[in-house]
Amino acid sequence: MIYQNQPEDWEDLQNKVCSILTVCGLRSETEKDIDTVRGNVEIDVYATDPTTPENLIYVCECKHWNTAVPKNVVHGFRTVTSDIGAHVGLIIAKSGFQSGAFDTAINSNVKLLTWYEFQELFIDRWKESRYQELKSLFEELFEYYDYLSAPIGNAISGNQDRLDEYSNLIKRFSAQAAANPWNRIIDKEKFPPELPFKTVEIDQSGLTIEVEFEDYSSLFNWFENQSNLGLSEFQNFVAKNRTGAVGE
Repeated sequence: MIYQNQPEDWEDLQNKVCSILTVCGLRSETEKDIDTVRGNVEIDVYATDPTTPENLIYVCECKHWNTAVPKNVVHGFRTVTSDIGAHVGLIIAKSGFQSGAFDTAINSNVKLLTWYEFQELFIDRWKESRYQELKSLFEELFEYYDYLSAPIGNAISGNQDRLDEYSNLIKRFSAQAAANPWNRIIDKEKFPPELPFKTVEIDQSGLTIEVEFEDYSSLFNWFENQSNLGLSEFQNFVAKNRTGAVGE
């Protein structure tokens, strides 16, 4: 899953739905007012998909209810979806739907989804889009893994203590560097890994902490944060130890 836990409240559900669609490349916004032939309506999440020839329009209704959504709500949303001219209508409900609600959605462009079913609908696209956001970061970090590169070779200059310090950095951020685009060309399954995913985080003193990820949101965030930390550490190493100009 993208998010393992249920949203805390209706607003959190709405914002996470919007965030998932945005990461997927849709132009998304919350609480959009739209004028229809029946009057003004407020859409919880409104999104358009610029990657499609039709510029597909998605409208989403978020129900953080402790009870199942009844059919009259689905019927009303189906009407709104049609009036707006949306291509896809999604009702995302915390507690599911009454049996009659599914009959109301038959032969329509409205889909009834739990929070986890909604995520499943977009998870592959979300993972790839999130990776595209971070791939240049992974690639930049991986460049420091070239021992023969001018900045690294200059900084080490045959000094054993510096080589040891560099080797420790290599070990600390190997997982992040391994997510670089070149590895992915060889084997696309290298990143992101299957969940649950266990690994270790190594601090500056060499202390290892086991971390486990049950959802892709926290996994990607960890890789992003650790990659930024790794870049900073390698840059500091080069700046501290180089004997010539940058790039020499």
